[in-house]
Amino acid sequence: MSGKEPDPTDFSVVNTLLAAIEKGDMDEVRRCFAPDALTWHNFDEIEQDVDAMAAMLGHLCALSTSRIYEDRRVTSVGSQAFLQYTLTAVLHSGGRFRMPAMMRLEVDSDGLVARIEEYFDSRVLDSLAEVS
Repeated sequence: MSGKEPDPTDFSVVNTLLAAIEKGDMDEVRRCFAPDALTWHNFDEIEQDVDAMAAMLGHLCALSTSRIYEDRRVTSVGSQAFLQYTLTAVLHSGGRFRMPAMMRLEVDSDGLVARIEEYFDSRVLDSLAEVS
C-alpha cells in the first residue's frame, strides 16, 4: 500500500470488476483486488481469498454464455461502496440465472478492492447446481 488516503470519489475499480465478470475475464478480476483481499458471503459466512473467489466466478462463467449486472445502484461512503444489483446470466442449458444481491465493497488506498461482503438468497444457487 502507498500510505495515501483513498480518494472517496474514485470507485472506477468497481466498474472494472463488474465488466471483467461480465466478460468472464478472471485475470482482469484478479487485478482488481489487493493481494490480501477477502470476500465474504452471508450464506456460508466464510472468508475467501482472491483465488477462491475467482474460481467461484469462473465456475459461473463456464456454465454461462453471458453475464450482466442489471439495475445497478451504487452509493459510496468514504472508502466503501454499497452496491445493489441483479446479476443475470444466460446458461449453456438455455436457462437463465438471476441473482438480486447487495454488496459492501472496500477500496484500499491503491484503488484496489480490499474486501467484499455480498448478501443474497443462496437458493438462487440451486439453479446452477442443476446444470453443473
